[in-house]
Amino acid sequence: MLLMGEGSEKLMVGDRYLAVGHTQNVMRLDRRLLRLATPAVGFIVLSQAMGASPLESVSLTASHPEAKLPITLKSGQLYLLKSSGLLRWGKQVLNAESIYVAGNGDGIPEAGSRSVRAAPGRIEWFRDDAKAGAYEMIVTGVGVPLDLKLAHAAGKGAITIKVFPLSASSLGKPLESLKVSVMQVKEYSSLVTKPGTVYLLECIGQGRVGGGGLGHGDADYMDYRADGSGHEDIGDRNTDYGLGIDEADQNITPRKRWWGPFRLDHDYFMLFEGTGKPIQFYYYDVLGGYGDNSPTDRLQVNIFKTP
Repeated sequence: MLLMGEGSEKLMVGDRYLAVGHTQNVMRLDRRLLRLATPAVGFIVLSQAMGASPLESVSLTASHPEAKLPITLKSGQLYLLKSSGLLRWGKQVLNAESIYVAGNGDGIPEAGSRSVRAAPGRIEWFRDDAKAGAYEMIVTGVGVPLDLKLAHAAGKGAITIKVFPLSASSLGKPLESLKVSVMQVKEYSSLVTKPGTVYLLECIGQGRVGGGGLGHGDADYMDYRADGSGHEDIGDRNTDYGLGIDEADQNITPRKRWWGPFRLDHDYFMLFEGTGKPIQFYYYDVLGGYGDNSPTDRLQVNIFKTP
């Protein structure tokens, strides 16, 4: 298990259960999680190239169990963490699901009543290929470097964590771009996703969704002011506002998939596992409350391969 910690990057957990900074994990399942630990000196490989190349790449082994990332993740910038590899000894296997993430040694603050943790400071990774130790997580930095440490410096193999910036310029051309309505209508991608393949979904923009046509909503929030204050995730009649992905039942709250904590730029990312079908999009508002939503406003959705 990897530990990241005091003096480390304060990650905002975009997972519906937790919120320190910003890590988005879209499936609210009972997976193993992460924690942050203490500053360390270790075995680091760095790359400044954009696109498919990581900004940072760190490998931890039994002989090099600690590492400090010297590159600061920019405050407010979204990044994708990708893990690969395993540590094995006997019948024991460690992968990214055993990583801990915390800020300043205090663990991760709970996000209200929806915070559920298997242990103090733990947050969820999105599983890609468990056999290969492949997992992903979307995070937002706050201007502090990451520290990493293996909880158990034993076994053979390595766990590598790579950091990629998330932006249109770094991800390249999307597989598909489409505009989706904020009205009560189901819409679909032209892309038929491959079962088991993990995609990055981006939702950009906002539309008029209430308040006599004056209120706005984005991928996951409504009724916010220009400075972002007052944003509501779950609002009237216990409705979980925002753009639903492969779900369209307002009677189920919260939604299975979440776009993460509020962003003033209204630019959100989500990890999504392919189903063998097109992706369904449906905007959640109060049932019977779509009358003051704009029939012309659209949110832009981009579908990317993961780096």
